[in-house]
Amino acid sequence: MRSTFLFLFSTILVSMLLGCSSYKTKKQESQLVLPELGNVVQTQGDMFYSTVEPAGIPSWPTLKVELQQMPFNTKSYTTYARLMQRAARINSISYNDSLPYKPKYVRLQLTDKVALTQMLNSEAHESLREYLTADDAYKLVTGLDLALSESELVVFLNAEAVQLQKDEYGSLKVVLINGNQQNSFFFSELQVFDYQLSSFCWGEDVLHRKKIKNLIAEGERCPKGTFLKARKMEKDESYLKF
Repeated sequence: MRSTFLFLFSTILVSMLLGCSSYKTKKQESQLVLPELGNVVQTQGDMFYSTVEPAGIPSWPTLKVELQQMPFNTKSYTTYARLMQRAARINSISYNDSLPYKPKYVRLQLTDKVALTQMLNSEAHESLREYLTADDAYKLVTGLDLALSESELVVFLNAEAVQLQKDEYGSLKVVLINGNQQNSFFFSELQVFDYQLSSFCWGEDVLHRKKIKNLIAEGERCPKGTFLKARKMEKDESYLKF
């Protein structure tokens, strides 16, 4: 009886240890996965960690991107340094909060949320909207933070215009335009270390069809009359009868 109990206890203990090891591995791997600008992602995780999983790329035309150079602060540098450590990469950026000079990074943003909302409500995205209504965990990536090399930084800062485009295979790339010269980068070629997400606020049109009314940043609340969860909207199918 005693040996049976010890066997069962050992089996349970080993299972728990393997489960913890698997959870730790999953957590470490998820923290290395960073999304691309313009992608729809699904947020996942729990109170101990969070991550995003790619869910799809809308049928974007060429989109205008706003570029902003920003100084590292303690929060942004910690995010960058931890990513470098987890990815076992060389941290080439030194930071000292007590010194007046702060190294810089670049933030790329999709800021015209009115235009984005109109495009997402187009007929071309009807299937995508149905997909998004199923879960409020779906978000749109509207910002990326990049730690660039000195040569890359010069190219980015000299750009007269920045665009988000798709190549012939449907992959997203950032295009930097300076006069007649263009430089393009896939996001996999750049050191992305952080991102910003926007949530969808849902409402209805005059035919009671679900539409995206607003895109809001994390921490913001949907305007009155719109909902973060599409299923909260009242349905009146009889209104659709002609």
